Amino acid sequence: MQSEGGKPRALIADDHPIIRAALRDDLVEGGFEVCAETATGGEALAAAMRERPDICLLDMHMPGDGVRFVREIRARLPAVRLVLLTAAADTQTALEAARAGAHGYAAKGEGRERLLEMLRTVVAGGVSYPWQLLLDALRSPSGGEPAPSG
Repeated sequence: MQSEGGKPRALIADDHPIIRAALRDDLVEGGFEVCAETATGGEALAAAMRERPDICLLDMHMPGDGVRFVREIRARLPAVRLVLLTAAADTQTALEAARAGAHGYAAKGEGRERLLEMLRTVVAGGVSYPWQLLLDALRSPSGGEPAPSG
């Protein structure tokens, strides 16, 4: 799956062209090869089937639903590592990502170095989540909503 130069191959799926461009630039500067860019979940699935990337970065709320396509890509390409990106990380979306089988989850506002570190962890076979969000969900009485403070 990795390119001939040994760089991990990445697919970026986000409906905002500016976000895709910024992610592409960060990934390329960070040692990844971007093999495909798409704007919808359907396009991401087709590109993943065609390109067989090492990792897919999927916008949680892109047209077609990022969570749905995490499930679909995992079912068809179990070796591909999957990361969901969101504009605002919160407990519920972190749980949705984990339940769908994503290997990583991050807010789009993460710093470049933190995002690259996370992606390298995921490509290497690890998992990367904001653990505090998941711990908060597990500790809450509702099993997914933050416990009331006070």
